Amino acid sequence: MKILQSLKTLYESFIDKLFPTDIKCLLCGRDLPDNNFFCEKCEEEDIYNEGPRCVKCDTMIKEENLICDDCKNSHRYFEKCYCPLNYNAKVRSAILKFKDDNARYYAKPFAELIYNRIKDENLQIDFIMPVPSHKNVMKRRGYNPPELIAKELALIMHLPVKQALIKNIDTTAQKTLSYQERLDNLRDSITRDRKIDIKGKSILIVDDVITTCATVNACALLLQKSKVVYACAVARTTKDWRTPMPQNQEKK
Repeated sequence: MKILQSLKTLYESFIDKLFPTDIKCLLCGRDLPDNNFFCEKCEEEDIYNEGPRCVKCDTMIKEENLICDDCKNSHRYFEKCYCPLNYNAKVRSAILKFKDDNARYYAKPFAELIYNRIKDENLQIDFIMPVPSHKNVMKRRGYNPPELIAKELALIMHLPVKQALIKNIDTTAQKTLSYQERLDNLRDSITRDRKIDIKGKSILIVDDVITTCATVNACALLLQKSKVVYACAVARTTKDWRTPMPQNQEKK
């Protein structure tokens, strides 16, 4: 175990030196004068998920509203989402690089961004749980991006990571689908591992991007025996890209 830990420490040190994210902008790679995540030019491009946001799903809304129409007209099985960034072109490029180009070094700064978003919320969390990935996807990619973020977030928050869900069907990529197609695509594709005790627990689900909330909601649905489920991701899409959700679409 000591040898494995030493090898892990050596590897992490190598990655930090090879990809010094603390002195490079995460979005464009420019040198930074201080320990920031983004350069001034990128910060001017509306990358932060700030301002009026839905109290449930964390998407941007009109200032006079508290909750978006989607959350108002559907059943959410999670208590609240937390997403520090907007899923604009530059953020999207960085996340796709993290997911598809073996850029695992993004996991740590992404986790720090999420932690900065939730640290003042006083959430009482028992364990952190990444959105699961199917074994075929794991074999192709070599890792599960939400799991890498979850592990880094767990180190920051001094919490365990547990996987209470199993992705048992290799579904079509969600990014190409409409909201209803996402629901159909996810149906019966995720099951709960009943060996993991969730009763009375407070769980934080971790994903890389939240779009329609279909994935995190499907996960939260399977965790209803827990005390409360929160969700977080690196980025949140705005709502204008998709067809409005039919009223009460998710209610059973």
